[in-house]
Amino acid sequence: MTISTARHYSIDFQYQVISEVKEHNRLLSDVAKQYGISAKTVYKWVKHSDTRKNETRGEIVSEIAHLQQKITQLSQQLQTMAS
Repeated sequence: MTISTARHYSIDFQYQVISEVKEHNRLLSDVAKQYGISAKTVYKWVKHSDTRKNETRGEIVSEIAHLQQKITQLSQQLQTMAS
């Protein structure tokens, strides 16, 4: 039988820790000590937040491309109707 010692932290807490590292330019190890969590955990949170940002950015770029195609299509339809 294995006993799990994993803790679950709230999203707000994770964002607070990530903010300390990214926005306040603090060392990962210092932030980890301040909040009483492992540096490995902080590293994973920061890395995961970067991944989510890139995924979101990709989704936005894809949506913009789709909307530009739709605008072109609707413009062509409008010109056809006006002729």
